[in-house]
Amino acid sequence: MTNYCPIGGIVLNIAGKLHKIAQLEDEAFVTEAYRRILDREADEEGMAHHLRQLRKGASKHRILIALLQTDEALGLFAQSAPPRQGTKNDNVCNAVRRIFAMKHEPFVHSLYREVLCREPDQPAYAGYVDSLNRGTPRSAVFKRFVSSNEFESLLVLDKYPFARRVLDQLIVSFYN
Repeated sequence: MTNYCPIGGIVLNIAGKLHKIAQLEDEAFVTEAYRRILDREADEEGMAHHLRQLRKGASKHRILIALLQTDEALGLFAQSAPPRQGTKNDNVCNAVRRIFAMKHEPFVHSLYREVLCREPDQPAYAGYVDSLNRGTPRSAVFKRFVSSNEFESLLVLDKYPFARRVLDQLIVSFYN
């Protein structure tokens, strides 16, 4: 089971892994975003594009969210192929792949835990599962989670408020 605390040397959930990447500076940020989300090195064009975006004031969390929603990323997430040998444990791509391989109910539950750092609320959870049962693609549900204001707010927090927010959400969901 994944530990959902984003501090210390503990295994991080997807939100925590992305938050860690967002703490890096410019070229290191783009390099790690490509490695961890797209499971490859950044090409020259992609590197230059994202560095220009950063210089123009684009936020790192917006770049991460955009990368998560690219056709390339969604295609990788849907693949059931095993991870490349030697891939680091903090690879977002592999974490999302594992979630995409799950049945509908655990898929939605894992998106709540891994992306939003909390337990699902029943009406929304049931709605997502029903939507999947009616044929909505997993990629569409995933996009809803990573494009949500709640997810974005997790990525923009600095290290300590991030940890505090995650712990608060887990405590509240435990008592609900």
